[in-house]
Amino acid sequence: MRQKSRLDYAYAVGRVRALERYLVSRAVFVEAVDEVGFSSAIKVVFDAGHFPEELIDIANSKDLDAFLVKERKALQEELAGLLFETELLDLVSGTQRANEALPVVQKAGCSYLIDFVKHRIDLGNLKIVMRLKYAGHSGDTLKARMMRGGFLDESMLLESFELSNAEIGERLHASPYRELWDEAAEKLEEQESFVALERGIENFLMRHIRKARWIVFGPEPVLAYGFAKLRELSNIRILGIGKLNRIPSDILAERLGETYV
Repeated sequence: MRQKSRLDYAYAVGRVRALERYLVSRAVFVEAVDEVGFSSAIKVVFDAGHFPEELIDIANSKDLDAFLVKERKALQEELAGLLFETELLDLVSGTQRANEALPVVQKAGCSYLIDFVKHRIDLGNLKIVMRLKYAGHSGDTLKARMMRGGFLDESMLLESFELSNAEIGERLHASPYRELWDEAAEKLEEQESFVALERGIENFLMRHIRKARWIVFGPEPVLAYGFAKLRELSNIRILGIGKLNRIPSDILAERLGETYV
């Protein structure tokens, strides 16, 4: 059997380009945040996207989670039908640690995906550093948990562990992660919360994922759509749970992640 070429993905890419038209933008989610109740907020999202009717019939968090589980399963089935390299599905499902995914994308030979996984390794390590420092762990714990294979020098991270967050930020000045780290460290000090760190990581990766728009053939646009749809479902959950729990609109808007469109 011949090895699949990038041109073999012509149908798959055409399919996801059509599906991308129904993705909901962050602007729509922000508009929904300003609605008074759960039902009206969800209706704004429903009208802007392409969802089963049951979305607007949801009345509680249990139903919302059941709906999202069903949608994630449908997404996996859709992607499985479009990808020839089915092992790449694990990138979207989140069942692999980033360092475990690196050999898979290297085998596939997609530079875009290799860079994406390397960024995931770096950002995962930075999250480990910040959380371990906050919890008072030692550098030995970091060494045991650190993932290998990213862009950042592992020895630099290990040597920086005893420094302050501000000093670590200085050491990241030549990397694309400096701004993300500084903002997360500031919010951690002010609010004792890792929300800014988690959201910063998600947004950084989404900005990388958007680059798949300029790839004409290959598995990358298919996977990018998968990540985009997962972000959409995540934002629906944030919006829905926030409205059900009457979280203030400004706080809720901050928790919404960037979208593909």
